Amino acid sequence: MAPFRAVIITSLIGLAGFSAFPVNAQNSGLPPNARPGSCHIRYTAPALIETVTEQAIIQPEKRGVDVQTGQPIIISPAIYRTETVQKIIRARHEAWIEIICAKDLTVVFIQTLQRALAARGHYQGPITGAMDEPTKRAVRKVQKSQGINSPEITHELAESYGLVIHRLFR
Repeated sequence: MAPFRAVIITSLIGLAGFSAFPVNAQNSGLPPNARPGSCHIRYTAPALIETVTEQAIIQPEKRGVDVQTGQPIIISPAIYRTETVQKIIRARHEAWIEIICAKDLTVVFIQTLQRALAARGHYQGPITGAMDEPTKRAVRKVQKSQGINSPEITHELAESYGLVIHRLFR
């Protein structure tokens, strides 16, 4: 039996903490590169942990020769020990992320968001234009897969869905 190595990268996404209220960039305490009028949430980005599992050989297999046939045979198989080691790839840290400001969450914007989420299979509700619980759950589900556990619509999500113009083109 050959030794194997499995590498599993895990993230504690569900434990990321966010400030209760979005913060406008005109307030104090925001990232220095925040654009005037932009909105942000502060959160704790989870640690990224790598788990490596290896099989270490304790005793190699013993081979011999079959007396009757002269063919090589295994007298006893190798014995392995499983070793699992975890190491932190990225430590937990505080971070800011830009979100769509409440004033920009118009009925048309939210309807477009709901259609975009539905087209990608993340939202099954009616297209209401309201930021209701089903819409928030869908947004959280999409963003959680990217390491952001929040129902607030990040600028990154809105850009990726074509809902806002990329910052470079403003």
